[in-house]
Amino acid sequence: MNKKLKIAIVSKLWEETSPHSRGGTGSSIGFLVNGLVERGHQITLFASGNSKTKAQKLISVKSEHYQGDYSEVHEYNNIAQAFKRADNFDIIHCAVEHKSLIFAELVKTPSLHSVRYGEFFKQEKDLFKEYRNLNYVGISKSLKRILPFINWRDFIYNGIDYQDFKQSKKGGDYLLFLARVSPQKGIDIAIKVAKKLKMKLIIAGKISLTDKAFLEKEFYPYVDGKQIIYLGEVLGEKKKKLLSQAYCLIQPNRVVEAFGNSILEAMASATPVVVYNQGAFKELIINGKNGYVVDSFEDLVKAVKNIKNINKEDCLQRVKDFFSLEKMVSSYESLYYKIIKESKNKKLR
Repeated sequence: MNKKLKIAIVSKLWEETSPHSRGGTGSSIGFLVNGLVERGHQITLFASGNSKTKAQKLISVKSEHYQGDYSEVHEYNNIAQAFKRADNFDIIHCAVEHKSLIFAELVKTPSLHSVRYGEFFKQEKDLFKEYRNLNYVGISKSLKRILPFINWRDFIYNGIDYQDFKQSKKGGDYLLFLARVSPQKGIDIAIKVAKKLKMKLIIAGKISLTDKAFLEKEFYPYVDGKQIIYLGEVLGEKKKKLLSQAYCLIQPNRVVEAFGNSILEAMASATPVVVYNQGAFKELIINGKNGYVVDSFEDLVKAVKNIKNINKEDCLQRVKDFFSLEKMVSSYESLYYKIIKESKNKKLR
């Protein structure tokens, strides 16, 4: 029987780390921490002070997650806190993309670096190349196309607690957009689909001041509170109700998506999804089975019309079969043991 591990997990400061966080990384890492603790492991979480998990210890350099402010000083200090305690851990798992790489070779404790994002600048890719031999894990196989040269140890999909979501046997009458309201997420495209099909569109997501010019032209003029409705950022039970009663989730992203937690949440609510073919979406969605992955606006419109052909039960079953919490936690646990064993064998040579 494998021994119980002492694990440091470094999470992002963009959102609080909690199973029901507003952000994908915060939520997935929150679920992972809880799952590992339930299996008897000792977890020290390095995250924002308002994080809520079952970790035995929370170490924070910032009392709350970023809310309009941002400083890489905090991010790097957060990572440094884990590595300067490296001797206390069997492994350090960092979910902060490339930012943790420069610390890894300064300590003897093995580390694992999660890639949870789909777009990188040249300087960031150069850093990955310099540290290509570290241990990497991706949240979808699509990331291998973006960073083919690094030492991928595994690809582990995010998991979700599907029992925590509501399901409705009858689909609703509105399209749901559940993402940051931005050009990257394609909110203007979703509005055009709703207008063309004369359907109601409910929009739930945060807004950034950096998108002000775009929003004033492509978003605000169309929000009328009747056909195009904006609710702001929606969390908790209200979000679950919106998901379960939607006709479908529409997410016409313009940028590469490394995963897409909102897609899992929709499927866990037995709600089909319609997306553009970006990044990992073809790994999450079986075309015509639990939603549609399309390449053009015309096909997007056609897919929404064809949602009636999707069996809602197939959406939920897809999550049960491939994206359960149990599967995610077991996969990370196995990878930790493998990396720790390799590290010990290397030291013995």
